[in-house]
Amino acid sequence: MSPLLAQFPNNNANNGPPPEFWIAFIAVMGVILVISLIIGIFFLLTLSKALTRCSPRSRTMEPGQVWLNLIPLFNLVWQFITVNRIAESLENEYYDRGWGRGGEDYGRSVGTTYCVMNLLSWVPYCGGLFGLVGLVCFILYWVKIAGYSGRLATASGDYDDFDDHDDRPRRRRDDYDDRRDDYDDRREDRPWDRGGR
Repeated sequence: MSPLLAQFPNNNANNGPPPEFWIAFIAVMGVILVISLIIGIFFLLTLSKALTRCSPRSRTMEPGQVWLNLIPLFNLVWQFITVNRIAESLENEYYDRGWGRGGEDYGRSVGTTYCVMNLLSWVPYCGGLFGLVGLVCFILYWVKIAGYSGRLATASGDYDDFDDHDDRPRRRRDDYDDRRDDYDDRREDRPWDRGGR
């Protein structure tokens, strides 16, 4: 009986997928990783550009610091800080230019939702659903920040930290809270408001 059984292939001897499967799997994962990295770089460029278009005294984060989100594991915490500080910087700049509106959160809520969904996407079984919601929030946040950045670009060029015409010290967050009522009275004195509306 054993010579008869020896004629059939032993399926238990080869318990895994064939090597071709692993080669294809690694190639597909490599392509996905490269595409994700490219998308991430363009996303971080948008965030960095938005901060560059804020005056140095309005920033609560330097434009180069957004690139810390490329560090694995560290970015799980830093992404929350990035979203919050970009929102604060945009809010400061918009109020400084007299454009501030009540109730505007400058991308904070959708950005925070994206960060939370990004973390929850690692939960087994239901992580895919969280990942899908996170992808939608990621796109919405990107579009929102690009919109704020575009409006800043139409009024003035990018700032750098050594601009001669903006040598005023940076403001603290509470300076903006105390002076919000005064911004509407000073709008006509700002050169970027002339003809820019």
